[in-house]
Order: sequence, then C-alpha cells, then structure tokens
Amino acid sequence: MAVNTSGDIELAEVDSYNGLRQRKRGDSHLPPVASRPFAGRIGGNQEFTLSPDSSSFHTVVSKIPDAAALFTWTQSFSLQGFTDIELWKESFIEGAGTCLQIYLAGLYAVGLGPAVTATSLGPITPAAFGSIANFLLITLFIYAAAPVSGGHFNPFITMATFFARLSVLPRTILYILFQSAGAVIAGFLVRTSLGAPPETFHTVPGCYIDPALVTPGQAYALETMTCSTLIFIAFGVALDPRQRQVFGPAYAPVLVGLTLGLCSFASGIARPGYGGASMNPARCLGLMAAGEKFEYHYVHWMGPLTAAVLNGLLYWVIPIYKD
Repeated sequence: MAVNTSGDIELAEVDSYNGLRQRKRGDSHLPPVASRPFAGRIGGNQEFTLSPDSSSFHTVVSKIPDAAALFTWTQSFSLQGFTDIELWKESFIEGAGTCLQIYLAGLYAVGLGPAVTATSLGPITPAAFGSIANFLLITLFIYAAAPVSGGHFNPFITMATFFARLSVLPRTILYILFQSAGAVIAGFLVRTSLGAPPETFHTVPGCYIDPALVTPGQAYALETMTCSTLIFIAFGVALDPRQRQVFGPAYAPVLVGLTLGLCSFASGIARPGYGGASMNPARCLGLMAAGEKFEYHYVHWMGPLTAAVLNGLLYWVIPIYKD
C-alpha cells in the first residue's frame, strides 16, 4: 500500500488492508473504493484495519493510530490527528448523518408523544412503535455510513470506542462536536417543519423525565444501566473481531439495531414519568434545544459516559488480543 508525499493514504492499493474484501476478482477494472481503515467502525468487527504486515504500516499509524487494531494511549492523545483533512471530512459525515437521523427520530418522537396517555395501554404503545422505528433507523444508518466514518452518529458510541481504545482522542472530539451540532440543527428543523411550539418537545419519548415522579438518582441509574446493556451487546456483536467469522460486518448492524430497539422498549414501559432511555446524548440535546428545556439533560450525558468508562474497563480487564 502506497503513501503519498503528504502522508495521506493512497486508496489505489487499499487491498493490502487486512481482510478487506474490496471487490470480486473479476471486478479489478473498477476504480478503487474510497474507504479508510478504522478499528472503531460499528459493524466492522475490526475487519477493516491496517495489517502490521503492510510495508507502510508504521508510516500510516503514526498519523492515524486507530487505522490499526492496537495503539497506545500516548498515540491516542496525540493532537496530530487534528491536521488530518480526511478525519475532518469523516467528522462532517457524522454531523450530517446525525442531523438526518435525529430529524427522522424527532418526527416520530413528537408524533408518538401524545400516545402515552391516548390509549388504554399507556406507554406500551409508543414504546413498541418507537422501538421498531429505532431498530430500522439505526440499522439503515449504520449500513449507509459505516464504510465512510464508522457509522457512529451517537456521542455515546464514540465515547465507548475511545475508552476501549478503538478511536483516538482527535476523532472522538471532532465526532462528538459534529454529532452535537447536527442534532441541534435537526431539532430546530423538526420544530420549523411542524410549525410546533417549544412545548411540543417537552414530552418526547427517550428524553422525557418528570421530576415530580423520577429522582435524578433513578434517572441516572436507568440511563446508565440501559446504556451499559446496549454497549455490551454492541461491542460483542459489532466490534469484537472474534465475531468476524460468526456474524461479520453484514449482520452486525442489524443486531445493533435490534439491541437498541429492545433497550428502548424495556426502558420506555418500566417507570411512570420516565419516557425511556436516551442512549444518544445528541438526540436529546437537539430535541431539548428545540423545546428550550434542559431539565435533567445532564443525565443523558452522565449515564452514557459512565457506561462508556465501565465498558472500557471491561475490555482492559479482559482484552481482545493476546499479549
């Protein structure tokens, strides 16, 4: 695999990436696929990483450490990644994709909000429909953008890959900033599209917490445990290379979507005054910004952050790779 004078990866010889099946042998006349190696790609099971056997491994990893399956904390905290133009492009894709995802999620969240009290089944109806919609939404968006940016579209996923040492600090910071900005834009686009007042967003499922019924401690515990469940399964089926030959990148996004749908449903019906776990701080940031109400919003960040740290400790205690 060649590296040009500016240090960027030449994609013309991307076939040297370990296990990367770029095309069938009969399609060698096609242009090279523009997909950079990234260990923290959701659904990739670390298949799309740079092989240590590559002649340019050290040159590439010195600039993009998370192109390889293993890198040190010193490499992760290097600020050189901020000078990588391709990383900024990938971050922009994360922001644009998050905007589109939150826009759709905001539409059906606003639509399902009144159903909490409009049917005899109470919160079961919006929780069920919301979980199905979340399953489809997350699965399709991962499929759409995983080859480009990794398909995170969620600060929680990005934080979790950072603490598990699959994403470097510059990527983590840029992704979260772009994801948050995209979500806020989406929230106001939903508000503008519906011509709705801010109060419309105060009870959207996944972000609604009634302070009269739910204490901060209860909300934090619910958010943390639901996020821990999501990330435990997501890492097991979509990021663990030991599943590469079992599920592989083709089925992993579906399994992640199913997991999020299950967590959405379980948390949405369990506690009166609690509209279900967010599991995506950017989503609630955008919708609560549109609603001009941030009560308990810190829980939507502290819960995922705690779960991400605990997941990172788990992968440190029981590492994926042998020493």
